[in-house]
Parts: sequence; C-alpha cells; structure tokens
Amino acid sequence: MGRALKPQELHDVVKIVTKGPKASASTLARIVEAKRSSLAAALRRFGEDAVATKVESLPAATIDAIHAQGMKIAFAGTMLLKAFCLAAVEAVEGEARPLARKRRRAAT
Repeated sequence: MGRALKPQELHDVVKIVTKGPKASASTLARIVEAKRSSLAAALRRFGEDAVATKVESLPAATIDAIHAQGMKIAFAGTMLLKAFCLAAVEAVEGEARPLARKRRRAAT
C-alpha cells in the first residue's frame, strides 16, 4: 500500500485539478518532479535501472509526453505503472520493448 500524501502534495493535486495548466509555475514544477521520481522508482522496480537514471534528467516536456503515452497504453488494458514504464522505455530507447521484469520487485 502507498503512503499518504503530504500536505503540500495534496495542495498541488487540488491546484492541478481546479486550475490545470493555469496553476502556478511552482505547483507545476512540483507535479513534474513527483511524476519524474515516481516513474524512476517504478522503472527500478521493473528492473529498468538504466532507463530510470536517464528519466531523472529528462526535461519536463518529455516527462509529460511519457505520461500521456503511458495513459494511452493503460487505456488499452495495461496496469498504469507498467504502462508508464513501457512509455518511458520507448521514449528513452527510441523503440518499444518488454520490460526487464514481468513483475515489480518489492520497494526498498
């Protein structure tokens, strides 16, 4: 089970839901950083350490594009975290391929 949202994270989520892209720049930056860090953690759990390292330095626009592509993959029937990881592999390596692990290893 995941952890509870911190007050700032909850505030950011509310701002994104209510204002969308018109939210403050600092809120948008925190949301992108949350997407980036959670994506890197998920990639590592699927055995994609090299891709995770590259994701940590991608520009915000690329992180948003990965999440958009991941949502398309998820709507086709793939688990959400796995879909984001598949989209990240494709964005970083230039072509789609299966993840290194079929199941996530335990979080550390």
